[in-house]
Amino acid sequence: MTDTTPPYPPDEEPPKSQPGAIGGQPAASPPSGPSGSRRPSSMADMLIGQVLTGRYKLLSCIGEGAMGWVFEAEHVEIGKKVAIKVLRPSLCRLPEAVSRFRREARAATQIGSKHIVDVTDFGTTETGSVYFVMENLEGEDLSAMIKKEKYLPWKRVVHILEQLCEALQAAHDAGIIHRDVKPANFYRVELGGDPDFIKILDFGIARLASPQDSIVTQTGVVMGTPDFMAPEQAMGKHVDHRADVYSLGASAYALLTGRPPFEGANEYDVIYKQLNDDPSPPSKVAPAAAGVPKWLDAIILRSLRKNPDDRFGSMKEMGQALAEGVASGDEPEPEAAASVGRERPRAKTSRTGMQRVLEDVTSTIDVGGRSPVVWFLLGTAALVAAGLAYVLLSG
Repeated sequence: MTDTTPPYPPDEEPPKSQPGAIGGQPAASPPSGPSGSRRPSSMADMLIGQVLTGRYKLLSCIGEGAMGWVFEAEHVEIGKKVAIKVLRPSLCRLPEAVSRFRREARAATQIGSKHIVDVTDFGTTETGSVYFVMENLEGEDLSAMIKKEKYLPWKRVVHILEQLCEALQAAHDAGIIHRDVKPANFYRVELGGDPDFIKILDFGIARLASPQDSIVTQTGVVMGTPDFMAPEQAMGKHVDHRADVYSLGASAYALLTGRPPFEGANEYDVIYKQLNDDPSPPSKVAPAAAGVPKWLDAIILRSLRKNPDDRFGSMKEMGQALAEGVASGDEPEPEAAASVGRERPRAKTSRTGMQRVLEDVTSTIDVGGRSPVVWFLLGTAALVAAGLAYVLLSG
């Protein structure tokens, strides 16, 4: 069977930056299942029905982002349904973009976690189209779930976080930093009787911890999603695995409250707050029915510290803190849920692990010690720097 992929027009270009995105990265990653189907672009529409390298027939476009499209497809010989990510033709002409696309596929396979979407094939068509094949997931991303359900009960959030800590720790152990951890990149499927089994998607801006990875590690280039971006990442500085810790904390905040830790009229406003403001404890923002316990407040606020050194040192450490919190049995009474988090967390002396977390977070909850003038000057300087990074990228 011959490759029936049509030649691409030379003037096809990737999409411009969208609201809520920096550096051309989409505000939300594309979903990987039929439930997330969206109206495809004209270029994606042209590809539907085509067969890639004589093996995979493209059935429908189920997602679109800055790098390309995600299609539901079928293996023409065995009839197996898969998801295929196809690189935009304008990017196929750029060796560095193709290298980055290949790196995304390799990153997912190197980790080897059941909570990472499985990549099974990589190929290039006769016309130069580059693609990789993934498992086809039936479910929804957590961003869509937040919009639908508004917030999640804390026990459900902890179950999700424990899976994500395990998967991201595996990624970090493999030397891979995701750098775009957010609810839109977490996919919920039903597997093994678990209705909230989580798969992590989109390693498109992941970084292998090696010096040669220059395309995605240039200082001054901001890549990620501002709502869930660590301060050092927003400033275009070098990031390590602790940026993922911050982003997971911000994602947990959104799952509990229905919104990210910081909101603003635009990217500048959000980044300013990321750099200068301290978030309110989730329990003060979440609906009373969420019943967020104090120890979970403490864990999330610690992960959201401005200084990476003040966060959890690893995803494993964060996961252990979650397990300790659950084991403690400390949770608000239903009738008292509305007032949870309105007092300073006080650790129980019999639980040393949680005591350390609770003590660490005290300064985050009680903001003070600096005059408004000092805060204004620091904030203005940070905003100018963030704006400079944005302008450098856009220009």
